[in-house]
Amino acid sequence: ALDRGGILALAGIHMSPTPSLNYERHLFYEREVRSVTANTRQDGQELLQLAAQIPIRTHVETFDLDAANNALARLKHDEIQGAGVILV
Repeated sequence: ALDRGGILALAGIHMSPTPSLNYERHLFYEREVRSVTANTRQDGQELLQLAAQIPIRTHVETFDLDAANNALARLKHDEIQGAGVILV
């Protein structure tokens, strides 16, 4: 179940139909349903070509599963630069 303030993000072109929603049950208490922008295969290919030409640097900090609570606390306090990844 989606908690208060939660967001349901739908990201996919080939999805089954979205069932009817009951406003009070599904969207009340600041819940959101949103979609993401769909991109074409050509968009992806162009992005990868561009990425090969410019110096993209990613910042990833990994955490073991037993450190997940620490990772979430650090994320909450904006103490992770880049992406935090929990290793399962």
